[in-house]
Amino acid sequence: MALRRPRFAINANAPDTRPATLVMRRFLLLWLVLVIASNGWRLLNPLQPVADAQQTIVPLLARDGNTLTDQHIGVAIREYGQTDDKTALPIILLHGTPIASKAMRGLAQLLARDFQVISPDLPGFAGSAQALPDYSSITHARYVADLMDALSIPRAHIVAYSQGGAAAISFTEFYPERTVSLALLSTIGVQELELFGSYRFNHAVYAGQLAIWRAAQWLLPHFGTLDDAILGTGYTRNLTDTDQRVLRDYLQRIEAPALIVHGKKDGLVPYAAALEHYRLLPQSTLVTLDAGHEPAYASPAMFIEQLAQFLHQAESPEAVTRSIAPAARVSAAQAPFDAAARDPVTGFALIVLVLAIIVASYVSEDLTCIATGLLVAEGIVSLPMGVSACLVGLFTGDIALFLAGRWLGPPTLRRLTSESKLAAATRWLRKRGPLVIIASRFMPGTRLPTYIAAGALRMPLPLFVIYFAIATLIWTPLLVGVAAAYGEIAEQWFSRYAAVGVWLVIAGALLLWFILQLVMHAMSWEGRRLLRGRWARLTRFEFWPRWAFYTPVVVANLFFAIRHRSLTLFTIANPGIPLSGITGESKADILQTLAPSGCVAPFCILRAGDAQQATDARQHVLDAFVEGAGNDYPLILKPERGERGKDVAIVADRAAAQEYLSKHCDTIIAQRRVFGNEFGILYIREPNAATGNVVSVARKSNTVVTGNGTQSLKALILADSRAVCMAPYFFDAHAQRLDWIPANGEPVALNSIGTHSRGSVFTDAQHLLSNALVAEIERISRHFEGFHIGRYDLFVDDDAALTAGRDIQIVELNGLTSEPAHIYNPGISVWHAWRVVISQWRRAWRIAAMLREHGVKPPSVRAVIRGLRDPNSLTTH
Repeated sequence: MALRRPRFAINANAPDTRPATLVMRRFLLLWLVLVIASNGWRLLNPLQPVADAQQTIVPLLARDGNTLTDQHIGVAIREYGQTDDKTALPIILLHGTPIASKAMRGLAQLLARDFQVISPDLPGFAGSAQALPDYSSITHARYVADLMDALSIPRAHIVAYSQGGAAAISFTEFYPERTVSLALLSTIGVQELELFGSYRFNHAVYAGQLAIWRAAQWLLPHFGTLDDAILGTGYTRNLTDTDQRVLRDYLQRIEAPALIVHGKKDGLVPYAAALEHYRLLPQSTLVTLDAGHEPAYASPAMFIEQLAQFLHQAESPEAVTRSIAPAARVSAAQAPFDAAARDPVTGFALIVLVLAIIVASYVSEDLTCIATGLLVAEGIVSLPMGVSACLVGLFTGDIALFLAGRWLGPPTLRRLTSESKLAAATRWLRKRGPLVIIASRFMPGTRLPTYIAAGALRMPLPLFVIYFAIATLIWTPLLVGVAAAYGEIAEQWFSRYAAVGVWLVIAGALLLWFILQLVMHAMSWEGRRLLRGRWARLTRFEFWPRWAFYTPVVVANLFFAIRHRSLTLFTIANPGIPLSGITGESKADILQTLAPSGCVAPFCILRAGDAQQATDARQHVLDAFVEGAGNDYPLILKPERGERGKDVAIVADRAAAQEYLSKHCDTIIAQRRVFGNEFGILYIREPNAATGNVVSVARKSNTVVTGNGTQSLKALILADSRAVCMAPYFFDAHAQRLDWIPANGEPVALNSIGTHSRGSVFTDAQHLLSNALVAEIERISRHFEGFHIGRYDLFVDDDAALTAGRDIQIVELNGLTSEPAHIYNPGISVWHAWRVVISQWRRAWRIAAMLREHGVKPPSVRAVIRGLRDPNSLTTH
């Protein structure tokens, strides 16, 4: 049965939820004030550990790994079962994390019937010192030895619970002569059976826990109440700083008698870990409990008889050590770990993994599904559980987007996604209804704007959930399943290259994600055209980001700096322009200097103002300018200090001008809009030369598409070989009319400002260069004392006027960082462009060197940095 599009009314004029935004701003302000107050209180009142009345403080020196520091710390200990027998061997009882020695009191009291028990709060926990350089289990093992030295204990039984097992195993490795016996109570050990079994996966989770904890400490107004939380610094740092990969080797070298007590239902440390530890310790005894992870502190009576018997036997000459263990068990202990026998994670590890998948899906849904599929292939999680976790993440995350759209409304959401994507999603919803929800699930890049648009436009929530669920139930198992199927190959590579296995998994996930993105785009004409545009932006240097093109130029300038023995010499190439115009120069000052030439397009300066009175004053100045001859709207408004066409606008009337001025409080230049042909002319004159040279003439043209009466503006942009290269920019610039269908033969200019980054096409017009043009440019330049190198942006009526050097109207003069715009002529290679630009900079350095010989001093590096930070502080030389 075909799906029918339900009839529902989308409120295209949904009310602006600015009150909600105002409430949010007030809430954020209150939160900021409280956070500042909270952190100030914490800095003035740092956390101090407090031992209870039953504890004794033992002074020690802090450790950073195996290295002693000069920091003095205190370790809180509890002592049980004092005895007069000087030959009695005490027990060092080590707690887990996040609990401390207080939780081990029941077990300690039972052991105290026959033994002296020392139960410390390991450094970083409870009553012991905080703020340590290292919280690792290896360091804790060293602290145990230091504590025994301080208490004059030469040898002891080591009994450890949970995370304390890592410290106990390490202690036995470092101090075998001081270890009478080792008892591991539900402890961690080998890395392969801890959490996900991978050091890097595990520590990614631990690092995430630590980051969340640090963020909570500094970003929540808790006034110190979180600093001593049970899941605080000691817990997160102990997990993050500990490296369990060494414990397997340690276990295989332990000589002392060993006992392993473990619950078969343990959800934190799997019973399989106890079996592996039992295998690696051929001298050990395994006691299996019908319990979980808690008997050591909640029900010690369950195993106290076996533990006490083991401790007594360990002191006897008949104690079983590794050297006299059964040969069969010794041989089994030497066998490598069988990774194929590992079961999917369960218990606490599974909970952590599911939460990690859900949180990761909020960042990237598809990449999370792919990564989960690879985890399935590795056997870390089952396919049903992996799919279920992804479904929960996708469902909660996308419902949150929908509700955010409903609550915040379109004005706020335009800050979260591009104008074109939000407008496109809105049009799709109006035209095709909720079936768009299904399609968006299979079209990467459309989900965010579609879902928030659905909420903002008041689509009924039940309807959204139904269609969203249909799409998600199809897409998620498919994506996870495909990744799991191909993940078998990845798993083989993982096993072959174990040292870099995690990075191979990540790379494989990214590669699969990239392939899926490529395939999804290739399934539609629009997607294929966008791919072509992306390819063009990669292969044609004119669309590269500035850092990519200018890196070789920067390297060349460093060479020039070495040659001329100055880092800042180039900044005096134009002494009449602050820092020669590398950034932040006043365009108003430059235009005023050139104005006597009679070739500057009429302009006025609207001085900065941040109050309504100042805005009104600027509007008054603008009104007076418009009343002048020939200065009617439309006008060009642009910042006095700007670059690459940023915030340049053509305002059609007074209302548009008022709106622009209300949003821009800096000094603004208003200039008559000049029509005709636009060119960029680069001029260079050396100080000793009688005349300068015009080294570049480039035509600036708009990108224009022509309507055919059938295709929308969006389709015309995609179809045009030039426009498609900048499709994302044009989509944003024309977001509100992408569905408009221009008439047959109707030209549509996609940009109106002669800036390359805003869509203007630059072509080489060197053939229009003439002696008359050079003479006119020279005449104009002579009005600007201290100007040697820069590019004029100007208009003329036609090409003949340019060649004749007449009727020139200058709209801007750019300084030292001006580009020879003809390098962007289609067909020019990047190598030629680099040669031209580097040659221009070479001449700039030579000009600056000549000026230095004439007494012009280059500024200091500090002065240049100060000028870049504050253009108002710039001065001319």
